[in-house]
Amino acid sequence: MITRSLLFRQLFSHVAIIIFMALTLSVSVIYFAYQSDNGDLAIRVRNIAAFFSEDLKGGRIPDREWELASQATGAVFWLEDNDGQIIQGSPPVDLNAESYTIRNSVDYSKQFLFSTEAQNAVIISVPVLIGEEPGRLLAYYPLRPVLLEMIIRSYFFPFIAGLAAAFLLALLLSQKLTRSIADIASAAKRFSAGDYTSRTRYTDKDEIGTLGKTFNAMADAILHIQQTRRNFFSNISHELKTPLSCIKATTEALIDGIAVNDQERTQYLERILAETDRMSRLVHDITDTEQLESGKMFIKQERLDLGALLLNQADKIELLLKKKNLSLLLRLETDKRYVLGDTDRLEQVLNNLLSNAIRYAPSGSRIGLLLTEENKWLQVCVSDQGEGIAEADLPLIWERFYRADKSRNRSSGGSGLGLFISRGLIEAMGGTISAHSQKEEGTRFMIRIPWLE
Repeated sequence: MITRSLLFRQLFSHVAIIIFMALTLSVSVIYFAYQSDNGDLAIRVRNIAAFFSEDLKGGRIPDREWELASQATGAVFWLEDNDGQIIQGSPPVDLNAESYTIRNSVDYSKQFLFSTEAQNAVIISVPVLIGEEPGRLLAYYPLRPVLLEMIIRSYFFPFIAGLAAAFLLALLLSQKLTRSIADIASAAKRFSAGDYTSRTRYTDKDEIGTLGKTFNAMADAILHIQQTRRNFFSNISHELKTPLSCIKATTEALIDGIAVNDQERTQYLERILAETDRMSRLVHDITDTEQLESGKMFIKQERLDLGALLLNQADKIELLLKKKNLSLLLRLETDKRYVLGDTDRLEQVLNNLLSNAIRYAPSGSRIGLLLTEENKWLQVCVSDQGEGIAEADLPLIWERFYRADKSRNRSSGGSGLGLFISRGLIEAMGGTISAHSQKEEGTRFMIRIPWLE
């Protein structure tokens, strides 16, 4: 219905406020104009009474001066005694005497001013002394048409023009408001129908523009989540397909009796075991990813010796270093060793970073493992002398399943979740992790964790 339309309600409220203010102003203008005119006349009548005070002592005002006073004020004057008997002059013939009768309690000695409206006129009464007796000088002042003409000319027509302009302005403002809201509502409707590219065009710097920007940001986030989810399931299927295919093919080969002796049979079984381990690690990584995203990851808060942890990790990778003809440079450049964190999870992060460094480092190069101190932070740096990561790829390496080297096959790399999990674990322990790299100059990962006294 039109009465429930936002445009109609906005327009109605604007116009109602404008009309209310205009009517209030109209009444005020007429009232003050009337009061001003009435007040001016009262002052004139008092001045005339004061001017003729000497003549009134004789009981009468000269006719010539009486006529000049009437012409100067535009009023009809007459004198009455205390009993209401007319002494000089005469009121208009059509004036009802009861309409200007003054209450008996009036004290004429106090210059009391009385005015009343009767028959579209104003009657002003000023106490005077006529001879030695109290009386009053009255002035009959009709409401002049010129006052109404002045109000109409000076106010009514400008009011009509202003009301029309205000109505048009209210209409434009209401249309702009409803148009912007309708645009956001339309974009939301298309988005809810499955058009995830739908965006609102209204992004001005007002509250509704902020709503439009918020909607667009929300839509971008949802679209990113949808895309990430599709990529996640696609990558999971690929990650599982490879080991499952290998396990199936190897098992079928064993069933067909392709292994001619125990040594070959053992090799096939070891291959099945290796692929099973890969699947187990992938499932473990997926579980960690889900727990990090849902906030359900349990992180122990215990005092641990970070220097001892690095020495332990160096021992663990010794065989991997020898296998690839790599050397390790381990330096502990601070006597601050203790942090608050989870030993197992921190080992998981270090193992991932060192495994990546070994995987991408060229034979004969060196892996760096450095512990330093900066302000209230302990810093662990893991570096290699490999090919490095392109600058455009650096912000993306923390994404799930992202691989900077698109040509690297999945059997030679990890699950693609390691860095995503590592960042989540370090941040859960109150630290930060960052990467610095250039092509052909190697890569350096920096972990920063607050140290304990």
